Amino acid sequence: MRIIIAFSIVGVGVAIGVPVLIMMMKRRRRDTRRRRGIKDYNSPNNGTARS
Repeated sequence: MRIIIAFSIVGVGVAIGVPVLIMMMKRRRRDTRRRRGIKDYNSPNNGTARS
């Protein structure tokens, strides 16, 4: 019973933590691109080799 409760607490933490972490990473990437003057925040290859 204790193991089930422990795993459920860990599972709830992961279920809440992963989406929050993804949001924070996207926000940080968008902010750094905005500071560099890149307008299209969603393009995966912004700031890399240009042709």
